[in-house]
This record gives sequence, C-alpha cells and structure tokens, in this order.
Amino acid sequence: MRSSLLVSALFALSLAACGGSSSSSKVTTTPAGPTASADDPCPMTIAGTSVTVEDIPVGGALVFATTGDVDALRARVRAWAEAHNAHHEAMGPLPTGHEAPSGGGHDHHDHHGGHAGHGGGGGDAHAGHGGGGGGPMSIGVHSRAAAVDVEGGARLELTAFPDQIGAMRDELRAHAEHLAMGHCAMPSGS
Repeated sequence: MRSSLLVSALFALSLAACGGSSSSSKVTTTPAGPTASADDPCPMTIAGTSVTVEDIPVGGALVFATTGDVDALRARVRAWAEAHNAHHEAMGPLPTGHEAPSGGGHDHHDHHGGHAGHGGGGGDAHAGHGGGGGGPMSIGVHSRAAAVDVEGGARLELTAFPDQIGAMRDELRAHAEHLAMGHCAMPSGS
C-alpha cells in the first residue's frame, strides 16, 4: 500500500515540466506530530508541509513547501516523478510540451476516466491505475513529470498534451484539496 501511495503521489507531482505560472491556488496543511518515517512516500506527512497548485503553459504543478525536512520532501517528490514517468511511459510516448495544439498527430487517450478503479463503485476509486504502477494519488491524465527544487521544497511539474491541459489542471486541484488533509491516501468512493 505504501508503494502505491508513493507512486500515486509521484504521479501527481510530476505533471508539469516547464516553469512559469499563469495562475495558482493555495491549499495548505501543517500536519501535527513528528516527521514521517523514511519509508513513507507521502510528502504531506512531513511535518510543516503545505501544497499549492500552479497552472503552467504545458500543464500544471503541485508545489510543496515545508518548514520541516526539506531534503526528505525533495526526495519524495523526485521519487514520485520517477514513478509517474515509468508508469505513464508504459501507456505510450510522453508529452514534451512542444506538441502542436491539434495534438501533433499523437494518438493518446484520456487515461483519467479509462483506468479500472476510477469512478463509482466500492473500494478505493483511484487504486486501479494498472498493475502495481498506480495508487491513491495517481494522475490519470497521460503526462510527463519533473521534480524541481524550489526554496523550502519542491515542485512536481506535469506536462500534458495540449488537449488535456484543462483536465490536468482540474485533476491537480482535486488532488491538492485531498493532500491538504495531510496524507496521500484517497478516501473510498473519491
């Protein structure tokens, strides 16, 4: 379950690959208690961590800042980005951010609604992101992730194909609202 949480969190963080923000919204949390254990993949379980969402020209970003262990936070965000890319590469070529608005001839799919486990029904609605690669914070929109160190934390930037940028941003906002609760596990029925 913990590896699914890490993979999911990494997917969420790695959706934006270019800098610059056209807009942002802030969702913050400061979990009480000690810093999470080293094997916990969730950035939000590091005491003093907050998350914001930023729109970038090629997608969106989850920006994590902490008053706690910055190095641990950055390591978790990098791991999320790596896991996200490994999972999404299996789906097909990853977007680069240089595709033409028409899609550039790339035949890709909206993976947000297409994976088993997404949508209604019982159990963890996000748990079905294929094989062992997904998890509760998996990003459904086919995308490329990059982890970028920022002052006091890290940015998970996600690049989507032009026709999926809006869906990517919506998905990131939903994930950030959940992350603001101080953990990465998605509730049942989400």
